[in-house]
Amino acid sequence: MSRLALAAALAAAGCGYTWGAAATQERTGAGSLPRVAVLPFDNDTFRRGLEMRLTRLVADEVRARSPQAAARPGEADWLLTGRITQATEQVLSEDRRDEVRESSFVVTAEVHIRDRATEKVIRTYSMTESEPFSARAGRIATLEQAQEQALRDLAERIVYALEAGSPERRADGS
Repeated sequence: MSRLALAAALAAAGCGYTWGAAATQERTGAGSLPRVAVLPFDNDTFRRGLEMRLTRLVADEVRARSPQAAARPGEADWLLTGRITQATEQVLSEDRRDEVRESSFVVTAEVHIRDRATEKVIRTYSMTESEPFSARAGRIATLEQAQEQALRDLAERIVYALEAGSPERRADGS
């Protein structure tokens, strides 16, 4: 081995660089997320703009929980992709004149977590959130407020599932 190759190998060993399965855990530390890139969500519904809001909220939630975990797609260990499959308003109650008293906004998303290196899907989740609202009573009065709260709650659940799916955090050992 040449002196230059030996020096490079020693430098790599000295900076803590590792290969293989231990690399992710060593880079991120026990109990934290691997580096994750949140790619733009797709939207199968007629309610435009929800996909951009959900993408932003999920990325913000990843940064809030584990700032070192947010990564660009080319640098990430995992790629998070998803699509909104349902976004509807459901009537919960009406008065005697059939006027809506209370509604609920329901949003469902399908989420895929892929290992960037192997391109294998690690986990797939389907999650639904609903947020009731009423112009007459309650803390949320408009459809827009209900949408925003439901998307926030969904983003939190997506990142929670991402954390639970992390090999360092799974209790079943698989």
